[in-house]
Amino acid sequence: MTVFRLILALFVAATLATASLAEERKPRFANDILRETFGFSADTPSDVPLAQLQQGCPARDCIPSIDHPKFVGAADAKFMDDDDLVLAVDHAGVVRAYPTFILNHHEIVNDVIAGTPVAITWCPLCGSGLAFERVLDGSAVEFGVSGVLNESDLVMYDRRSNSLWQQISARAFIGPCRGRTLTAFPVAMTTWGEWKAAHPATEVLSTDTGSGADYSEKSPYASYESSDRVMFPVSHVSQLARPKEVVYGLRLAKGAFAVTEALLRAKGSVDIEHQGELLHWRRNAAGQVTVTVGADPQPLPTHRMYWFSWYTFNPDTRLHSAAPATRSEAAK
Repeated sequence: MTVFRLILALFVAATLATASLAEERKPRFANDILRETFGFSADTPSDVPLAQLQQGCPARDCIPSIDHPKFVGAADAKFMDDDDLVLAVDHAGVVRAYPTFILNHHEIVNDVIAGTPVAITWCPLCGSGLAFERVLDGSAVEFGVSGVLNESDLVMYDRRSNSLWQQISARAFIGPCRGRTLTAFPVAMTTWGEWKAAHPATEVLSTDTGSGADYSEKSPYASYESSDRVMFPVSHVSQLARPKEVVYGLRLAKGAFAVTEALLRAKGSVDIEHQGELLHWRRNAAGQVTVTVGADPQPLPTHRMYWFSWYTFNPDTRLHSAAPATRSEAAK
């Protein structure tokens, strides 16, 4: 059994062992990462109760980040299929794609894009792909997989201070960096076929990662993705859409909004009027989803993930879908 298959099996076992959010974090491994690796205890100041964190694997870095990524040109990426999901970047003349079937085994890529240190992050349990500038106090830091999760989402750690960071919020909730938020870096989530057609000169993350992982099985989470099951407990649950419905979310000062991928694919663009202002959502030919607000021409990036995960971190969200799940939602 490969390391990845072992970790996936442990995730499933952890799911069966977890009954509710109120349940105390029960030891499922020989060691306690929070206490023995990071030195955190109930007395450590934290914005997240430690009992709420779930240990997902036996050790820190059990899912190894890619710290020295290699890339190949699109023409040499014979391992890619048009329907492969990718995280994609087009920044300052650098165009790159990071296939999620590679990221399933690593979850974090510590890269440098046009001179900017960037962490490309992927949580397969939440379907969330986000990128951040991995810079603290003016210098680059590496991020790794902590081995614990919160709200079923990836918890990262920085290798300088050992602080724990929530992927979706990009905020450190325990450790020396507690309360700090990483600067978001624009990243799209789309299919390889769409991205390659729009950017034929794109680079692609190589399968030569040095880890020895087998990337031939592209959908190890297929049964999870097609089910309504959430791997670990979450604080907020919504019935407005299926838990794994893919949405693009945006938080503004006036509130949070989400549009389903199905609606954007069907229409290409969606207009939402809120408090007298128009939010114009657009999905372009490359699969990038952006929003312009009112007369401001500057597009804002959105975050793509499963509905349950977006809603957990943004329970005030107004959801817009092709087929509203409830009468109250349809009336909004």
